[in-house]
Amino acid sequence: MRTRTPATHVVSDDAPPAPLLLHRSENPWGASPRAVEAAHAELLRVNRYPDPQHTALIDALSAHYRVTTDRVAVGNGVDEVILMLALALRATGRAVVNEATYQGYPKSLEAAGLRVVHIPLDHHRVNPAALMAEMDKGAALVFVCNPHNPTGSLLDGGAVRSLSEAARATGSHVVFDEAYAEFADGSFTSALPWAREGGCVSVLRTFSKAYGLASLRVGALIGDPDVVSRIGTVQDAMPFHVNRLAQAAACAALEDQAFLEQTRVYTATARTALCSCLDRLGITYLPSQTNFVTAHLPENAPEVTRRLLADHVHVRDATDMGMPGWMRISVGTPADVLTLIRRLEAVL
Repeated sequence: MRTRTPATHVVSDDAPPAPLLLHRSENPWGASPRAVEAAHAELLRVNRYPDPQHTALIDALSAHYRVTTDRVAVGNGVDEVILMLALALRATGRAVVNEATYQGYPKSLEAAGLRVVHIPLDHHRVNPAALMAEMDKGAALVFVCNPHNPTGSLLDGGAVRSLSEAARATGSHVVFDEAYAEFADGSFTSALPWAREGGCVSVLRTFSKAYGLASLRVGALIGDPDVVSRIGTVQDAMPFHVNRLAQAAACAALEDQAFLEQTRVYTATARTALCSCLDRLGITYLPSQTNFVTAHLPENAPEVTRRLLADHVHVRDATDMGMPGWMRISVGTPADVLTLIRRLEAVL
């Protein structure tokens, strides 16, 4: 019988550096150890299907957000929740999104057969008046990203209130995507108070950003019980979509709010350092309440992005998000920030 010699892996001195991943708004500090332990424990039961009703996770989300369980739906990441929402409401009419925003909204809406109206931003900010005008015209579904991706801006409290009240007055359904809410400071106003009672308002939250569970894919919708019920009908076609590791890890992550607070502090500190470095280089950027900063390189953002990639630094050219000339940079660790700025300075 032939024997196989074990392979020997040698890292040479001229091996390329590890890539610096600053293009997907990931949490560089990882996930709560309690969440990781919970996921690891579930590896012993991978031969068993996950709970198709997501009972423990929905109970945990219900308690955390102080809503009844009939107001909570979960999915395999917020992307799937958006698609299920589009499928659930596809017979209701046209949908409204902003022009420069997360591309998961129009892609899911169009895949579900909805006609999509795109509303321009106003000086890189969501324009509530334009969205409410579409509600008055009979828009069935309106998506609002707050904090906004990719600009990092916030809607003020009055705008959140006005949009929520307009939805109820017109019968439109407004969905506030608050994926980056945990990174925002005290000036952030969540739509959760309107999503907790009454109809026509829903909020999206994710475990992929501040909770650091991007690879496990867990997203949630909190809001209108009728919408949650309709999503449940869509979910019946794929009952085991949120795997058991993800469900367990998300429950444990919610319990470890101390880790979440640590992530908030680390992110705010590193974001300040990144902005200071961009100031030193004379690069204009948009003020951000998220874990990314969007910088303006009007003449050569795509070229700078390509050259950074060649130097093993991944950042996001925002052209495909409707912002040509801009580059979205995730907030990494302090060491990541220094490495990025050193290589960006060399490229420029």
